[in-house]
Amino acid sequence: MRITTILLLIGCLQLSATSFSQTVSLHVQNQSLIVVLKAIEQQTGYASLGSNELFKQVKPISIQLNQVTIEEALELIFQDQPLAYRIKGKTILLSERPNALDPVFPGNVAILQQPITGRVTDSLGSPLQNATVRIKGTNRATFTDKEGKFTFRDVPDDAVLQISYVGYLTIEIAANGPIDHIVLISLQSQLDEAEVVVNTGYQKLPKERSTGSFVQIDSITFNRAVSSDILSRLQGVTNGMLFDPKAGNALGITVRGKSTIYSGTAPLIVVDNFPYTGEISQLNPLDVSSVTVLKDAAAASIWGSRAGNGVVVITTKSGKLNQKANLSLTSNLTIGEKPDLYYQPQLSSAEYIEVEQFLFNKGYYDDDIATQYTSISPAVQIMLDARNGLIGASDSASRMQMLSSHDVRDDMARYFYRNNKLQQYNLNVSGGSPTQSYYLSAGYDKNISSTVGQSNDRVTINANNSYELLDNKLRIDANLTFNKSNSKDYTGLTDYVSDFPYSDVADETGIPLNIAVSKNHGLNRLYTDTAGGGLLLPWNFNPLDELQNKYNNISQSTTDFRANTSISYKIFPYLMVTTNYQYYQTVYDQLDQYDQNSYYVRNRINQLSQIDVASATVTRPIPLGDILERSYSIGKSHYGRAQLNFDKTFFAKHQISAMAGFEIRQDRSDYHANNVYGYNPNDASGIDADYLTYFPYYYGWNVSRISSGLYESNSLNRNRSYYGNIGYIYDGKYLLTASLRRDESNLFGVATNQKGVPLGHIGFGWNIDKENFYRFKLLQHLKVTATYGFNGLVNNSISALLTSKYYTQTPWGEKSYWVINPPNPSLRWEKVKNVNLGIEFISVGNILRGSIEYYIKNGEDLIGDSPLAPQTGVTTFTGNSANTNSHGWDIQLTSNNIQRNHFLWSTTLILNTNKNKVTDYKVNMGSNYNVVNSLTSPIKDYPINSIWAFGWAGLDEQGNPQGYLDGAISKDYSYIINNYNASSLKYMGSATPTLFGSFRNMLSYKQIEFSFNILYRFGYYFRRSSLNGADLFGGSYQQGDFEKRWQAPGDELHTNVPALIYPAVSNRDLLYTYSEVLVEKADHIRLQDVKLAYHPISAKNKQRLFFKDLSFYVYAQNLGIIWKKNNLNLDPEATAYPLPKTISFGANIVF
Repeated sequence: MRITTILLLIGCLQLSATSFSQTVSLHVQNQSLIVVLKAIEQQTGYASLGSNELFKQVKPISIQLNQVTIEEALELIFQDQPLAYRIKGKTILLSERPNALDPVFPGNVAILQQPITGRVTDSLGSPLQNATVRIKGTNRATFTDKEGKFTFRDVPDDAVLQISYVGYLTIEIAANGPIDHIVLISLQSQLDEAEVVVNTGYQKLPKERSTGSFVQIDSITFNRAVSSDILSRLQGVTNGMLFDPKAGNALGITVRGKSTIYSGTAPLIVVDNFPYTGEISQLNPLDVSSVTVLKDAAAASIWGSRAGNGVVVITTKSGKLNQKANLSLTSNLTIGEKPDLYYQPQLSSAEYIEVEQFLFNKGYYDDDIATQYTSISPAVQIMLDARNGLIGASDSASRMQMLSSHDVRDDMARYFYRNNKLQQYNLNVSGGSPTQSYYLSAGYDKNISSTVGQSNDRVTINANNSYELLDNKLRIDANLTFNKSNSKDYTGLTDYVSDFPYSDVADETGIPLNIAVSKNHGLNRLYTDTAGGGLLLPWNFNPLDELQNKYNNISQSTTDFRANTSISYKIFPYLMVTTNYQYYQTVYDQLDQYDQNSYYVRNRINQLSQIDVASATVTRPIPLGDILERSYSIGKSHYGRAQLNFDKTFFAKHQISAMAGFEIRQDRSDYHANNVYGYNPNDASGIDADYLTYFPYYYGWNVSRISSGLYESNSLNRNRSYYGNIGYIYDGKYLLTASLRRDESNLFGVATNQKGVPLGHIGFGWNIDKENFYRFKLLQHLKVTATYGFNGLVNNSISALLTSKYYTQTPWGEKSYWVINPPNPSLRWEKVKNVNLGIEFISVGNILRGSIEYYIKNGEDLIGDSPLAPQTGVTTFTGNSANTNSHGWDIQLTSNNIQRNHFLWSTTLILNTNKNKVTDYKVNMGSNYNVVNSLTSPIKDYPINSIWAFGWAGLDEQGNPQGYLDGAISKDYSYIINNYNASSLKYMGSATPTLFGSFRNMLSYKQIEFSFNILYRFGYYFRRSSLNGADLFGGSYQQGDFEKRWQAPGDELHTNVPALIYPAVSNRDLLYTYSEVLVEKADHIRLQDVKLAYHPISAKNKQRLFFKDLSFYVYAQNLGIIWKKNNLNLDPEATAYPLPKTISFGANIVF
């Protein structure tokens, strides 16, 4: 730890400008010319220019040079190559080696033109110096000058000019056409494609050497979105990744669907080569360089038992060797709309009062009224006063009219919600010398939530250093990250405000008012106003006053610290040994401090208070003062790895890349919670309470203990793994890859040989375009791949041994335990079998490029429930008892639609399909209600997340719902709901999209960029809410379709909403609530976001200014649905309300 810190501090202080060496040292085996020239550029500053076509002709280079001049180096590199070069200033200009015969003059001499001239620029109008202008099919070429101009003499009239520049698309134009101004497009060129590197977290491989399925999100695409977290920036741009609240994990994402039932569905998150076990929201997205998602066994199997759900590899930014110091500042402000509180359907105040009047007349509230302390609503109180003759009919009607005219949502929107604001600031500096590179960043975010009283902020610090020592044989990397977030919440019991639709929290001048709460949240106001004769604490509830005075203070703090070190040594040019170590610690601390003036404290103290009437004294088991509820957890992780890497070419055509390693991991977590009563924040003191005695309530007959809140838990997981990976390439055409990994854990098996699981893959790739017989000119690159292998899944909630949990203390002080699972010595790891078939291509001129993949994933030995004989004491146990199958397509296409003058337009289409089903499950899901009430219904031959519904036969002439039982229309609600015969159920469809993707467009004109992203989802269903009598009578007024209910004979002909009956029959309501008529198609298309950016500085002006780059941008998100299948104006993805629209304004400046 000390060594790491010292290295980082030294590196962060070395911000001086660096100079380039004029000598070259190279040690490469079978590398491309691109790699060699980039190495020369890093060492000397000499850049290389030439058309992309030239690089296809070059043979692989193997050379060893030590401190030679650049002229000597180039002479050796280009000998026996079909290219010529010349040095002009600090630029190496490349061209084809001249032939003895120039094909410009074959036999009959072509008709020659007058001299032609032109000018070559980028899309911003900046001239491109040293661009290559060539007559197609000849060796005749020239280069543009510093103004981008060129001149060609004696050009045949029918000639075609090829204009190319490194990093830009090569274009062709007729020599006799308009060539005054030529614009080159800086999109992902052939050279860029050749340089794509796959980062698996264990090794970095050029894309052409990989057989696996992966998607890489570069920095430009990643930073197109504006947000304070990493994952949200991947939505709509990551092929194969679905963002879905039904994903079954806290991240809300899945990669290629689900392959498990009860285990975790989240992909493994890897940050800088190590698994990240903390909250991903703690990381600063502005520190991210790239994100790679590994999807199949070949790409992800190296992660073994944690890769079954895919792997998201995050690489943070780092400095570069031989780079002058760069200082970058980014700042943005995001403003969001208030939530649409009126989106969720609910009864109006008048309609709810109508229901209360109906129930009052039926005697529904009589028992509550009889107790005198049970809470009743203001409307029911008016009805009671009128019945008791305390108020007249006109007074009652006037009061009811006043309640009917008020909507609590108006007060909620005015006092409890606001526009949310997010501010982001980030400053980083990076650079390097020939032997050392550094990157240091600091970020600060502040988020003012749309809920009044809620806010959070985050501080992030990231520092990393790299050293190249001993003639580049020894490399030392060190990284430190520190993230701390704090959140505040003063809202307290704000949810009590909406107990009634007509609650009024403030008068016309904004002065806070006391309000009534439901019987679930408090007592009758008439009772609390007089209870105790003034000896008890005030028992009123004034939510707005509590919010304004911050009586309820909930604070959360999360602190993450990560130290990562790596040492690599080249034993030989082709053999390297690497050791890695990471220490990670996360501390979570939550303090819920309730002021003694809060309703929460006053209510709890009064509940157990006892009054001696004779002496007029009060005994309070819960002492006066604040109540402090604290929870604290700390997690520590140690991760060590030793690895040997081999990369060597034999006999020019045979290349072998291999690695083998060993790693160990230990994760420990500890949790503590407790309550403090009579808390004094001035000296942090508290008063002991009696936690064993049962105290009677001040009202009624209940008794209760005082909760100590004491809870302790800890867990320790240890894992050990061995792994190996090998890749073989023949002549750059044929690829074979294989891997094997064995993971071992203390949670699985009893015998030693049962604690581990072997996982691995085999893969094949074929670069067809490199074959001599390949003549398909429309595609300049064509590659096919096929892989097969196994990934794993970890479920830490079970063990091979008997597991139990402390449940509670008996009234006699004895402990009781809850058996979580009986012993299972045969417990095995979950496995996912992967098959992946892929094809990738690039058309001529890079007009169209893309990939098409088909995959199959079979989950085996999945954790599920299995039946046990009742005489064992338990009826089911959790173990390896389920299998699943999923399959689908991942398609991504990018087209360069327009490349004309200063205007550019490109489109990226992502299309994903995923269908899954349960192929084996040992236990019946239970009653029909259990099936329809859960989205996770593991029923054989149906999707893991399915929507099932009761068959619907409409309403009868009395407005009663009708279903089916054994194929016949029935109103036997209890039997339909609770029987185990699925014949009365209908499978409606998948609850998750089976086809989804995005359609992203990017347009630019000179220095202006505009882009938008459209998301689409098809092939799934959702269940909408409607009227439920039992819930409505219980006080749940946030329901729709009240006005559509059956009210008179004949209504059954045009409505499916049942009549309200008293008393409510729960099973009758459930039949309708879970019937097929309330299931809707969720298909929709939405405009996800729009971005407008402006770059005021052209390339021509950058050298004249103090800073290197400047950009301004506006970004709008959650812009709404363009089209939806349902015609009810419902957003299928909304929960309580749709995501509010947001707009961001930002700027970035680089010095």
